[in-house]
Amino acid sequence: STACVRVCVCVCMLLAAAIPLGLSLSPPATSASALSTRDACLLFGALAEPLVHLDPEVGACCHSACSDCEWRLPDGGYRFDVLKATKPKWVPCYLRRDFGDERGCHEPRWASALFPGGGEVTRAQFGEALAGLGFEMPMGPRGSVGADGGVPESAADALWAWLAGDGDALTPEGARTRLQAMAEDPQAEGAVGEGPDHLVWKEFAKALGAKPFEMIV
Repeated sequence: STACVRVCVCVCMLLAAAIPLGLSLSPPATSASALSTRDACLLFGALAEPLVHLDPEVGACCHSACSDCEWRLPDGGYRFDVLKATKPKWVPCYLRRDFGDERGCHEPRWASALFPGGGEVTRAQFGEALAGLGFEMPMGPRGSVGADGGVPESAADALWAWLAGDGDALTPEGARTRLQAMAEDPQAEGAVGEGPDHLVWKEFAKALGAKPFEMIV
């Protein structure tokens, strides 16, 4: 029809005008590719551990989800003092928790290893300490990663960028705050009112742009 012809002519005229002006007709370039699931796993396996300290006010508990447990919450959940797993499962989001009794004091390995003096570190110091943490396959990722590869420099860069941004140095407190920002609910009070207590794999991977459910091969 005449209308269709006119539309086609107009489109052709617009395309012809765009080429001399140097206008791009292709989709805009995307940002740098996200961290791979494998590299995110290497980071998580370096930082995670099988133990977290939560609420020191909780007394002896058999951790068997008893229906009449005195530490049961109104929503059906439970208050816990210490959580343990058989493999690294959580990245603790605190610097130190001392229960002052037989349950002891817990300082996350990332806090003691990345900030050995308790003060700020540079990017170079951070990278050296991160490389020295070692790796153990954690709970959460699908598939398996060997422990001999170490954390790639690009993965260390991604973690530093999340924790420190464009900064030249990073403090333990700053790292803790940024780890807590990875949580699904960053505003959660946590067990002792200090914010999210720990991260699991899905939260950590998603924050760094990795795909938490992708199979690692």
